[in-house]
Amino acid sequence: MNSGYFSVEGAASISAIPAGSHIHIIGVAGVAMAQLALLLCKLGYRVSGSDREFYEPMGSLLRASAVKLYQGYASSNIGSDVSLVVIGNVVSAGHPEALEVERRGLKYTLFPKLLFELIIGARHSIVISGTHGKTTTSAMAAFVLRSLGLEPSYFIGGAALDFSSSLERGNGAISVVEGDEYDSAFFAKVPKFSFYHPQTLVVTAIEYDHADIYPDLAAIKREFDRLVQALPPTGQAICCIDDQVVRAMAASWSKSARGKIVTYGVEQSAAWRIEKLETHGLGQSATVICPEGQILRLELGLPGVHNMRNAVAVLAAARSVNLDPQTVTPVFKRFRGVKRRQQLVFDRDELRVIEDFAHHPTAVRETVAAVKRAFPKSRLWAVFEPRSNTSRKKVFQQEYVAAFKEADLTVLCDVEARSGDSSEDLIDVPTLAQAISASSKAALCLPNPAAICDYLSSELRPGDVALIMSNGAFGGLISALVARLEKIS
Repeated sequence: MNSGYFSVEGAASISAIPAGSHIHIIGVAGVAMAQLALLLCKLGYRVSGSDREFYEPMGSLLRASAVKLYQGYASSNIGSDVSLVVIGNVVSAGHPEALEVERRGLKYTLFPKLLFELIIGARHSIVISGTHGKTTTSAMAAFVLRSLGLEPSYFIGGAALDFSSSLERGNGAISVVEGDEYDSAFFAKVPKFSFYHPQTLVVTAIEYDHADIYPDLAAIKREFDRLVQALPPTGQAICCIDDQVVRAMAASWSKSARGKIVTYGVEQSAAWRIEKLETHGLGQSATVICPEGQILRLELGLPGVHNMRNAVAVLAAARSVNLDPQTVTPVFKRFRGVKRRQQLVFDRDELRVIEDFAHHPTAVRETVAAVKRAFPKSRLWAVFEPRSNTSRKKVFQQEYVAAFKEADLTVLCDVEARSGDSSEDLIDVPTLAQAISASSKAALCLPNPAAICDYLSSELRPGDVALIMSNGAFGGLISALVARLEKIS
């Protein structure tokens, strides 16, 4: 491959592609790319797409659409009439379909550039960034704006319970986009959020993550610094100063950035301050002190202080587009959340199963703590699969010991080496289980999801809560366990 053929600068604009043209998507079955394919169909383009597998829920969604699907990758998937190829970030430089794009000199683009053109454009760009909470906060912001009749455009990196689609081109003057720090394409080793040109930016947290592309925390901090420094003079960064790294960087940004720096959190110095947090089962309420001195009572149907922080970030973002906090606040209690974010999937005879996407140790710790506060009298089982590129590595071995502190019992799934893994770099799950048992309460490591399902279905009792955490399918554990429990009960 001629490495010079592909570049960010060489990527085509959708405005150069005639209406009704054929667009092909490489890696179409991901949450973002599948929704993009459906939007392109809705806009009148003829769309095809290829992927290795078509997992649910995107598989059914795509098969029910007008998108022509190819399972497996091959140069022949790119038809003779293709006008534009969208190259997903799962694609490597030697990919057969990327090689065909180069051989034929076809126009190409990448997801974040296309998202900006279709969803953001001239709209007021609200970008939700940070190591944790992006999906829930993005969904919450889009829900609030839509509930107030503002018809926002939005992209949410998950399945929001209040929306039929995670990607929508609205008629209003505001866009809300989840701003991921992960890289964009094999020829664009820059964060996706660098394409979104925010006018209002939310920074929820900055921690080390994505060990497959970032060598250390300093590299991640540099990307967030570039993002904030690029804000226009009329823009603002809404920063959670409960996060130690964000707090330090916000102090620096307040002296160097062109835009305004606005803070939020439980910290006393926060401009948007959370006080008097009360838990009500899987819901909560709090007093919010606004920068102008207004005192609001905010009710939320999601547990955990992290979700209250997310809600206050949305309040501040709404204020940045001239919405009155008094008008915005009542909307939050109607927000139902996002699938796989503390989602109650089984509740019978006082036995509950909750599913969550948590995989970073901070997210695991916050989620376990939130569920324990929601059900303080229940025996809490924390069930965890280290599956992401970072959680499978030793980098957070010690941090995970503390992450499960508030669980009554912890069940961990062992990891298997994948192609390209170094066994020396993989997390030692049996040793982690021993360390958790030594430092707090009982923990064990089981070899696979089937063994975990067998164990849980025999050990769970009425009054228990099983919190199951993975950023993947966890080998079908959730559906298998729920089916077993339904038979038992």
